[in-house]
Amino acid sequence: NNTAFYSRNGVMDSEPMVSIIMNCFNGDQFLKEALDSVYAQTFQNWEIIFWDNASTDSSAKIAQSYDERVKYFRAEKTTVLGKARVLATEKAQGNYLAFIDCDDLWLEDKLQKQLNVFAESNEDLGLVYARTEVIFESNKNKNLIYRAGTALPKGEIFSQLTKENFIVFSSTMVDRKKFYECGGFPEHFKNTMDYSIFLKIAQKYQVGAVEAVCCKYRVHSNNLSAIQNVINAKESIEAVSYFLPDPDALVGLRYQYAQLAVMYVKEKKILSALNVILRNRVIFLTLERLANKIYRMFQL
Repeated sequence: NNTAFYSRNGVMDSEPMVSIIMNCFNGDQFLKEALDSVYAQTFQNWEIIFWDNASTDSSAKIAQSYDERVKYFRAEKTTVLGKARVLATEKAQGNYLAFIDCDDLWLEDKLQKQLNVFAESNEDLGLVYARTEVIFESNKNKNLIYRAGTALPKGEIFSQLTKENFIVFSSTMVDRKKFYECGGFPEHFKNTMDYSIFLKIAQKYQVGAVEAVCCKYRVHSNNLSAIQNVINAKESIEAVSYFLPDPDALVGLRYQYAQLAVMYVKEKKILSALNVILRNRVIFLTLERLANKIYRMFQL
């Protein structure tokens, strides 16, 4: 169970430490807001591991303007994001790891609510994530609550997770020991290293969820994940393929190939999309995903 830091009557025996991992590459535009949202937390026993991936903007100046709880590290040269995340997590001292990107925000009780889930669960939890609000920098009227109206998947979620990564990175907290037991981040990934480790944790451990909105994920013109759709889809295929011949992974891969086809369509690479659809026999899944995307566009 998860009672290492709490007695059964709910009183804290000793406070856990949370290491908050913040990777940054030229992220000064929203950085102060992100850092301020950590400092505003009701739970205060944390450290920030700030990994500057050789930024050339004012990110360093902003990060170093805070107190000693921001532990600032600077790479000698820019690396792929997977390597940068590996280097940052290696510096962590906490019992738990939480992650926030430079353009995202936490609500003030985010850490406390997730620690409560770890403490109160009778399950062997490896990961707790939270409901997230998506905020659009270009048009605030488009803001939406992710997966609104449906309960967040929790418990044994591996089979669901192979089909779609519904866990927002900045909403997560993981048990550090179990994170490393499951292999940590893959350092060669450019963007979806979080999906890889979440799958490994979910295969081995239960996953908890906070239904309340605890995090705000910002969509803006410079989002790395928005620019690299095809790369994301290919890395997701690699992440799920790791588990073959697991039957859940076999099913999940069909969804991932359909997602790759949709991303090719989005980038107007129709021949590439058709190639993926025909080779993997995912025409109906692809059409379903395209229809859902079109429907969501009209909803927004």
